[in-house]
Amino acid sequence: MNSVLKKFIAIFVIVFFTAGIFAGCGQQTKPSQEATQETKPQETVKTGEIRLATDWPFPFHGNPFGPGGVGGAWWFVYEPFAYYIPQTGEYIPRLAESWKVEGNKVTVNLRKDAKFSDGEPFTSKDVVNTVNFIQAMWQWPYDIESVEAPDDHTVVFNLSKTSSSSFVHTLLTDGAMASLAPVHVYKDFVDQAKEVADLGKKIFYLQTEGKPVPEDMKTEYEKKSDEFRKKVNDFAPFKTLGKLPVVGSFEPVKVTQSEMEMKANKYHWASSQMKINRVIFKKWSSNEFVWASLISNEIDAAHPSMPKDVVEQLSTLNPKLHVLTVSDLSDISLVFNFKKPLFKDLNLRKAIAHILDRNKIRDVSVWQANSYENYADGILKSMESKWITQDTLQKLTKYNTDTAAAEEILKNAGYKKVGDTWQQPNGQPVAFTLSVYGPHNDWVLAAREVVQELNSFGFKVEMKLIPEGMRDQVMRSGDYDAAIEFGSAWWGYPHPLTGYQRLYDGDVSAITSFPAKDKYNTPWGELSPYDLVLELQKNLQDENKAMEIIQQLAYITNEYLPVIPLYEKVLPIYYNDGYRVTGWPSKEDPIWSLAPGGIERVYDLLITTGKLVPVK
Repeated sequence: MNSVLKKFIAIFVIVFFTAGIFAGCGQQTKPSQEATQETKPQETVKTGEIRLATDWPFPFHGNPFGPGGVGGAWWFVYEPFAYYIPQTGEYIPRLAESWKVEGNKVTVNLRKDAKFSDGEPFTSKDVVNTVNFIQAMWQWPYDIESVEAPDDHTVVFNLSKTSSSSFVHTLLTDGAMASLAPVHVYKDFVDQAKEVADLGKKIFYLQTEGKPVPEDMKTEYEKKSDEFRKKVNDFAPFKTLGKLPVVGSFEPVKVTQSEMEMKANKYHWASSQMKINRVIFKKWSSNEFVWASLISNEIDAAHPSMPKDVVEQLSTLNPKLHVLTVSDLSDISLVFNFKKPLFKDLNLRKAIAHILDRNKIRDVSVWQANSYENYADGILKSMESKWITQDTLQKLTKYNTDTAAAEEILKNAGYKKVGDTWQQPNGQPVAFTLSVYGPHNDWVLAAREVVQELNSFGFKVEMKLIPEGMRDQVMRSGDYDAAIEFGSAWWGYPHPLTGYQRLYDGDVSAITSFPAKDKYNTPWGELSPYDLVLELQKNLQDENKAMEIIQQLAYITNEYLPVIPLYEKVLPIYYNDGYRVTGWPSKEDPIWSLAPGGIERVYDLLITTGKLVPVK
């Protein structure tokens, strides 16, 4: 028997024996969380069911602001004003029928036929309450200075003068902006949300203008904000109401540890076009579980990392399973905690960049990914030729795999090798821990290879797994030395600005504490990447000026290494055509470029436009 088939059969047995145990456990839960019984293929055809894989918090609370939110159900239960197709630059209206931008004012005209799954109409008041909620809970986005509801189907956003033109894109396409906090569900929180949001904005704008914030205002905000957060975090609508009213296409109805069942929102504005009326999510417990489930027809679509030898024999293992690869508009990077003295030394970071064999790391982790050879400029590999000029490339240091170059850098900086171990100039060994999120198998494989290569060079590096559900807490608390994480990512607004914002004034900056406001030597003089990001925001419409700033940011990123990119992440999308559902678009269809940052949007768009249909 073929070795690949033997491997698949072994995993298949383990996977579904385990799934059986989980299903048995689910029978002990409350009625609202009962396990969904196995449905036979002919029955799923009759009921119009699609099966996917994702993760969610358990017990399921149904609160988007609570721990874990609603997991992978997000894009099915909440809708943005519009979807954006990166490949074509097309906006597809969802909750908005149209919109108009006039300077710092954005007017959105809502659909008049949009309703929540409990029959309540979706109105501008729900949008206003949602904006107040996200500003109160997340202290974002303060780009929205105020929001008004002149009538039930019109929303007017007044943006701050410092808001960038890219924020309009975020406003229209971010799933958090429109429907997270329906007034009829969060009615007990409405006034408090507005009060906390308004107070937070006052403080933010004072700080932005360089004005002092009165201590009594800070104290009042901290007290009211903490009280509000606790009250909201304790709210579990799925448990309290026995349901989760949603404006999206599907609402959760039964949730266990291993399975989430969602039924179509019969009041959804596109319900008349929908031929799929049930979504079953299987728990994404591991990549192995997911790809075994795909091959066995247990699920219909997913994007796991699948071994190369298995992919090469998919036609044998499951002729109905197809695969395509799209950029995930992000890269996987080695990130550093700059609060640790060890990583403040640029020489060490440059040495590491030369030690690592990024092609090999890519091959053992996600073999379909784009490898980063030579440069670490913060631009996605697939986009480099579009955004980085040849003149800039000639200015950049090439970080090809070269251990001799790494040794020379370290020796010139006062490091020395004693026996098999490199020592810092202070005599201490170059030793640290590399943290990696355990459930992300591909990240773990990358981490193992990085650790092996660094140890072989003469460092003392240990790998530490971050437990499931603890990634944000560990990274944001700074309880790590170095880690495998997303580096530059262009999710939301697919532009270099988005990636550089992450590195110097966003998520990556928050976890690494890289000194982005410091000034660094460049061919253009001393420049601050933080200031450059702000300048780029203001000059997006001036293509020449924007390109000039991007070259400067690329230079700083490459030469001062806030992170070391390992490979550009791709989404290998697997879809089962002809078992339960059919109607998948061609592999060349631009709709697939919507997948990065929320692949469920692709499934949702295909279902709500009637393209995905049950097999007859």
